Amino acid sequence: MKRIVSLMAIAGLVTGVSAADENVLKTHAELGYTNTAGNTQSQDLAGNLKMDYTLFSNGLRFVGNVLYSTNKDFETDKTAATKNRWDAELNYDYNFNKNWAFNYLAGGKGDKFSTYVYQAYTGPGAIWKALKSDTNKLKFQANILWSWDEYRDETLTDENPDQYASWQASLDYTLQMTETSRFIQYLMYRSQFSDSSNYFAKSKTAVESKINSSLSLGVSYTVDYTNNIAADVRSHTDRVFLAALIVDF
Repeated sequence: MKRIVSLMAIAGLVTGVSAADENVLKTHAELGYTNTAGNTQSQDLAGNLKMDYTLFSNGLRFVGNVLYSTNKDFETDKTAATKNRWDAELNYDYNFNKNWAFNYLAGGKGDKFSTYVYQAYTGPGAIWKALKSDTNKLKFQANILWSWDEYRDETLTDENPDQYASWQASLDYTLQMTETSRFIQYLMYRSQFSDSSNYFAKSKTAVESKINSSLSLGVSYTVDYTNNIAADVRSHTDRVFLAALIVDF
């Protein structure tokens, strides 16, 4: 144990960063909620949670999203879910320097009303921080993955879950427009190596404006695209517009 602590201390000295500066946990939470009563009874909940932890050259990043909606049918007097979707990713980063990092990614998503019961994927990759200034931040990430897709309809594939090699690339850009407002753009593309028609894409565009050091207001528009869908699934694309209260701590 003493050797491990000593090695970590040496690493901090080599990189020129002290443990006190880098041993930091940052949390970013967004929440939007709507409840209607009377002739229409419904509940809508959408949320996003981001957590970043840095220790010396090591970093852990978590991001999770949830969308849940219910509506009451007055003819049957029953309340049923109309949306039930979640996704999450956990990243481990080892930063070689200010621009490059080794990455390991584990992710998953589920949607009660989609083609898949769940999807999961994991694998190594690399990060390039192309821009890192007070005004602009631009980061590229690419990973080689092993994926599992559990289909809702077992007739769609010979194997359930389907397992295959895939790759994922993403772009994360932040523009500090003013002292209190920023623009965020996230793009992601994931595809199977042996079947390029099996691919997934995601875009999230957001604007956030600070109220004080901890609270912000934000609006975001997320587009989630799945190319291969079952016959009973209506659309390739899920879209979410969210106005949310944001808490940073």
